[in-house]
Amino acid sequence: MKLENALESYYYNTGKVSEAVRSLALAGIGIIWVFRVPESKGFEVVGDLYLPAALFAISLALDLLHYVAGTVIWGTYHRYKETRSNVDKETEFLAPLWLNWPTNVLFWAKTIVIVPGFYVLIKFLIAGWRQ
Repeated sequence: MKLENALESYYYNTGKVSEAVRSLALAGIGIIWVFRVPESKGFEVVGDLYLPAALFAISLALDLLHYVAGTVIWGTYHRYKETRSNVDKETEFLAPLWLNWPTNVLFWAKTIVIVPGFYVLIKFLIAGWRQ
């Protein structure tokens, strides 16, 4: 296996995880919407579902920040390399490892935050099913 194949696999899998997290967060919000308080004037959910609703919203916000941070970091780095160093389009160089840290932290944060949201939501659904 070549190193570039490992990186391609990493990019493919992180992209799929991001898609899944986004879809799951939206699905979780949809499920919570089904269990909203019927006679309320606006969006009022059953008390047990505030936490998962907040976690799904946080996960979506982290998803957006993940891509915004990547855009800003890599756009800025590209501009820096283009204007302030002797690098042309064909020159190969290594980027500093720390450039990926913010996006890696946001990637894992959005992925981890959704887990307790679904734990509470599934626990709520099982409790209702048993009644």
